[in-house]
Amino acid sequence: MFPRLRWLCLPISKYLGLFLSHTLHHCHVFPGDPYHAISVDQLFTLSYHVRLCNQLVTLSCPPLDWATWEHLSNLRTLVKIKVCIRHGTPPRLLGPHILPFLHLTTLSFSVNNAAYATTMLQQLHFPSLKSFWIDMDVLASTEAEPLFCALSHCKQTLERLTVIFEEYDDPQSKSLTVIPQFLSFTQLRSLHLSSCDSCIHLDNDLLLEAMSAWPHIQTLKIEDCIIAPSVTFRGLFTAIRQCPQLESLRVLIDTVNIDIDPDAEPIQHTSLKKLHLEASESLGNAEVLARIIFKWLPCVDQVSYWEAWHEVNTHLVSLRTAALHDIGATLNT
Repeated sequence: MFPRLRWLCLPISKYLGLFLSHTLHHCHVFPGDPYHAISVDQLFTLSYHVRLCNQLVTLSCPPLDWATWEHLSNLRTLVKIKVCIRHGTPPRLLGPHILPFLHLTTLSFSVNNAAYATTMLQQLHFPSLKSFWIDMDVLASTEAEPLFCALSHCKQTLERLTVIFEEYDDPQSKSLTVIPQFLSFTQLRSLHLSSCDSCIHLDNDLLLEAMSAWPHIQTLKIEDCIIAPSVTFRGLFTAIRQCPQLESLRVLIDTVNIDIDPDAEPIQHTSLKKLHLEASESLGNAEVLARIIFKWLPCVDQVSYWEAWHEVNTHLVSLRTAALHDIGATLNT
């Protein structure tokens, strides 16, 4: 009915076959009811019609059967896949051999746990993968290690990595030492780790080790709610000197126990422009914090969007205004 259709966003239904055609380039299909798992019949219908598409560039869909993944692995045009499953049990992904997706560069998951993503990384091969993104409801301690181990198969090519989870499930410990799992990912340009469960461990030594391992990093975001900060300003500035291309940074930092002299001669980092610092306690001396940031990070105009930094940002504006006034006065003399 639509022989020249290129883009499609549609819930799974009996009418799906009217739209999925060999001309389709960009396809997003999803369960009609987001609160229920797709049925066996829906999965069969979806898998059958996806196998009719042979020009796909991007695909967003629930988990598919092995025959469909095998079909997709042969598409030279396909560069981006997103798998979405929040309810129900996905079909088993077991085949007679490893499937290579030679041209895929972006792989994403919106899932309730890590199991299906891990299986895909184990059963399918992504030699050109540059971006991996996963958003989970729960990351169980028993699933974390297999996921990160399977992901390491892409460490030579991966440039952008995002791991987001609401809850970390570990009956033995609430601390997840995840960053060392990624130290061998030497091509990273962007890393985003986010948890609502206060479990991601980061301190000065680990941050320095990470920054030394990722010389090309441009964006680093580690969001972890209310866990007590172990990174200090001295540790932060020591670490980011290893990454001259760093442009955006978000970490939890100790702003009360300041371990550098705000009047000392700084070693400036001139590429960092976006700075989001979180703290679990009151910020401490806002004027001192502003002087430190102004001297050491000259391209940062303001810190985060958190209301608690308002006073620091006000001091930053005053420092910049005074500096510009001094420059103007020097040029006029």
